Amino acid sequence: MKKLALVLVALPLQLAFAPVAAGQTQSNGFALAIAILVGMVVALIFVVALWARAWRSDFSFAPSSAAWMDAVMLVLIVVGLAVAGYLTYVETQSVAAVCGPVGDCNSVQTSSYAKLFGILPVGLLGMIGYVAILIAWLWGRFGSDRLADYAPIAAHGMTVFGVLFSLYLTFLEPFVIKAVCIWCLTSAVVMTLVMLLSLPPAVASFVPEAE
Repeated sequence: MKKLALVLVALPLQLAFAPVAAGQTQSNGFALAIAILVGMVVALIFVVALWARAWRSDFSFAPSSAAWMDAVMLVLIVVGLAVAGYLTYVETQSVAAVCGPVGDCNSVQTSSYAKLFGILPVGLLGMIGYVAILIAWLWGRFGSDRLADYAPIAAHGMTVFGVLFSLYLTFLEPFVIKAVCIWCLTSAVVMTLVMLLSLPPAVASFVPEAE
């Protein structure tokens, strides 16, 4: 799972910054967007299935305590925050984004869907979301009060909302806007991985620990 997480994070970033060879045709990125869209749907189905099992009274769960999971979780949140921060800069300063050979992120960023209700930049909303997830995750990881027991569930709930919102935005790109933003796709992949990594501690906080 560690290798898969690193690959999924690195792939969109590599596509964004890979040099365009002479004579190479600009890819519209639709296939990549649809693949990520399908991946998010599969991840959400997995999450719903596990939570459905967690509601059973006889279900017990032994969470993984691997140190790499905490490290990857922190790295993913920082990456997601950086991407959202860059998109916020592009959206609020009206500057052209660096798109790379995949998609046309400037068409996405100048569309009516780049601002929620025509007011709040989507990138800024993403930054707020990642900061809130980071706070909840740190509280659950290092806190010792009663709220710390429920912080993993709160963090996971925010990631599920983030994935659902990313799913909506990713659907809009190839099917409505007719343009793909590699930065948005990167954020969608990161949020999906954060959701999956936040699932074990959230379920462990909800159900009895397996003996």
